[in-house]
Amino acid sequence: MFDPRTFPERPPSEVEWEDILLRVEIAPRALRVAIDDVAPGHPGLAPVLQTAVLGERILHLQFEALAAGEPSPETADIDGIGADPAVLADDFVRLRSRTFAMVQRRGLNVWEWRVRGGPFDGATSYQLLQSTAAADGAWLKAIRSMTGTP
Repeated sequence: MFDPRTFPERPPSEVEWEDILLRVEIAPRALRVAIDDVAPGHPGLAPVLQTAVLGERILHLQFEALAAGEPSPETADIDGIGADPAVLADDFVRLRSRTFAMVQRRGLNVWEWRVRGGPFDGATSYQLLQSTAAADGAWLKAIRSMTGTP
C-alpha cells in the first residue's frame, strides 16, 4: 500500500467519490481476468498476489477501526497468507468485497473518517481508497507483465 497521506484528503465532489468507489469495486474482477491469462505455475504470480492480499488486509483493518471509532492497528497479520494463487485471489476478493460493503453502505459520512494512530495516522478514508487504487494498478501491471499484455 502506498502512503495514503500523499493523496488529497477529500474528493472535490461526489463524482470523484463515486469514481474511487467504482475503481475499488472493479479490482477483484480485473484481478480474475488478469490471472486467467497467466500461465499456470508462473513463479511470479504468488508473490504479487501475496502483496495484494497483505495490502487488502491492511485496508480492511483500517476501515474496521474507522467504522468502530477505534485507533488504527499498528500492523496486519501476514501469517497464513499462503502461496496458492487461486486461494490468494479468493482471499483478496473476499476481503475487498467486505471492505467495499463497509464503506459503501455508510454513504458520504465516510468522508469524515480519519485514521487515529498506526502507520497512517491522520489519513482520511478517501486517501486510503486512493492509495488502494494506486496499489491495485501496480499489482495489476505486474500481473499483466507476466502475460506480455501492457
